Amino acid sequence: MRTRRWLLAVVSGAALILVPGAAQSAAPTAAVRAATLTGGGSGDLDPDRQGASQSRPPQPSPGGSLCVPGTPPNAPQTTDFYAGDPLFGPAQLPTASPVGPLLAGYQRFGAQSQVEWVQNYTTQTTPNKLIFPPGNGFVLGPHGEQVKTRQTMLPGYRLDRFGFPGGAFLAPLGTPFSARSLAPQSLNTPANAPLANYHTYCVLKPFDVDSGPIAPWFAQTGLGTQFQLNAAYLPQAGGAVSVQWLLDHQFLTEEYLDGVCTTTSVPRQSSTPVPGYVC
Repeated sequence: MRTRRWLLAVVSGAALILVPGAAQSAAPTAAVRAATLTGGGSGDLDPDRQGASQSRPPQPSPGGSLCVPGTPPNAPQTTDFYAGDPLFGPAQLPTASPVGPLLAGYQRFGAQSQVEWVQNYTTQTTPNKLIFPPGNGFVLGPHGEQVKTRQTMLPGYRLDRFGFPGGAFLAPLGTPFSARSLAPQSLNTPANAPLANYHTYCVLKPFDVDSGPIAPWFAQTGLGTQFQLNAAYLPQAGGAVSVQWLLDHQFLTEEYLDGVCTTTSVPRQSSTPVPGYVC
């Protein structure tokens, strides 16, 4: 079943490229709107790139926005690293919501040994550095082209990210960590940051992104969907578009969603509701 979902992600991503037309859009469904407005029970390549709550979620603003702004609490800084190396992530993987459930089945070195992983994905220099995938992390076509398409993020759509907002990569909310092809260091918690520096966002105003399937890398399966910000789609940003710019200019707002939200790796017009959580 898991394999079929990953294959579906690639086929869907490729279909977006092969079928011409207007930019794709991602938007919440009527069911999501109803759940949000009533408080009902529905459920990079950037190195700095769910348990259910039964309590009634915060209500949206009187203006009818689907977004519920909030700030996640800071977590203790990671100081104990696996094998003493920050590149390998925390010695103990996070288990607390909302990060822990995203790590279901995750192995920091995939099917490789630690030695193999270091040989394949690091420069093996001093200091040692990660080797990132080509093509900005998108799956590559037969001629080396990035498999991606322009897509519009519509108000109410939720995104997330591991890392500070200075980067330009996002993913659909709840994408499993292994589907993002991130290095284990992305699970470290820096000072003055939430657990694993994980952030969730909600779209306030439409904006366009490059969207496509994530290439397997860092011994992870990948094939989730990533959204890369493109300065050509936001010329008003002056070539310096980032998540922080979207926050500063009210295209996005950060939320604190202390619960479970699941989604497939392909953005779609509907999502499977999860009892006790609004997403």
